[in-house]
Amino acid sequence: MHPRTAQMLSHAVYDLVGSLLGLLLLPVVPALLLTRHRHGLSERLGRLPRAATALRTPVWIHAASVGEVLAAEPLVRELRRHEPGLPILVSTTTVTGRETARTQLAADAVTLVPLDVRWIVAGVMRRLAPRCLVLVETELWPALIHSASSRGIPTILVSGCISARSAARYARVGWLTRAVLPQIRVFAMQTAADVARIVSLGAPAERVHVVGNLKFARGVLAAGATTPAPGAALVAGHRVLIAASTHAGEEQLVLDACGALWAGHPDLLLLLAPRRPERFEEVATLIARHGLVCARRSRSAAPLAPATQVLLLDTLGELPGFFPTATAVFVGGTTVAVEGHNVLEPAVYGKPVAFGPRVANVRDAAEALLAAGAATLVHDAAGLHREWERLLTDAEAAPRMGARGRAVVDTRAAVAAHTADLVRTCWTAA
Repeated sequence: MHPRTAQMLSHAVYDLVGSLLGLLLLPVVPALLLTRHRHGLSERLGRLPRAATALRTPVWIHAASVGEVLAAEPLVRELRRHEPGLPILVSTTTVTGRETARTQLAADAVTLVPLDVRWIVAGVMRRLAPRCLVLVETELWPALIHSASSRGIPTILVSGCISARSAARYARVGWLTRAVLPQIRVFAMQTAADVARIVSLGAPAERVHVVGNLKFARGVLAAGATTPAPGAALVAGHRVLIAASTHAGEEQLVLDACGALWAGHPDLLLLLAPRRPERFEEVATLIARHGLVCARRSRSAAPLAPATQVLLLDTLGELPGFFPTATAVFVGGTTVAVEGHNVLEPAVYGKPVAFGPRVANVRDAAEALLAAGAATLVHDAAGLHREWERLLTDAEAAPRMGARGRAVVDTRAAVAAHTADLVRTCWTAA
């Protein structure tokens, strides 16, 4: 079969399935309006916010959730630096991602991405008429990409990453990836391994480049903002350890690691930052079961009492502002099947990093930090306890490790400028 014919057939099958699912969902829309899913439902069905409809030929940046939104921050800044008046629209898949984009990105409009159904996406694409579509990391939505391509709108994948496990999943629908990937103009991937995987799935090799991870660049930009989060004054007088972006099971690991530390370090404060807001109450209950003196950031407006042992960060967007206060940081999502969150961000602030062995999504960054002596791999609570005890006891160890981590980030800081150049070239050559 001719490649063009195969591509058209693949999209026809995908569009048919999507349209049928869309029709099946229509009867339940009234019921959804009575649930928490009503928030943003109109955006998912293709109704754009007023601020978005007012934009003329914007750059459309799509970032799935909080992590991808934060990764997009240095790209947005760099685009703004070159073209201050450039209209920028950001879409997200999750509601928490949308709220983060509203507070963290200098975008003109933010919306939830429409359902990947051809007739919904095509209507949005027609009304927006963006100059280009930018996909952060690996957001491969066939109808969205095809809709852009069919209107001559270039698509670029930035900070692209694809783990071996994700590649295996995509390979099961190889008929679809081989139809979708050739419609992307440029692939700016994080590592050579990501390049090899995306090419094996059907990306034209001549369009694929190793550019790097935007999170390196975000780290450098963030470290330039020395103003701490409004709540950072809360922790004055305490020695702070941070457990960032934790998932179920990891809070228990961290609390077990700290159990014996309080006896030797009575001024120790553990800042716990669960990844998902819906788990805040669950984690608060877990801390209470341990009998620890706990404060919640959402309810604390004055310096914490000296006896406070745990601060639960039950707010959004404040975590980076607390990193400068820490002695060391454990990054979550690394002992569970999530396979890693941003292990670079603490290193930006000159902080030693600890993480578990499950780092497939951030392997390049994790290996760079370990090789530089800026991070420690821990397998259990005992391992984390030993590392944190060492850093609390040896006054020179934490700054020494932190300086090495910052050096790793600095060597890779140019990725934002390179990525922005690729994006600008993408639409100017269209």
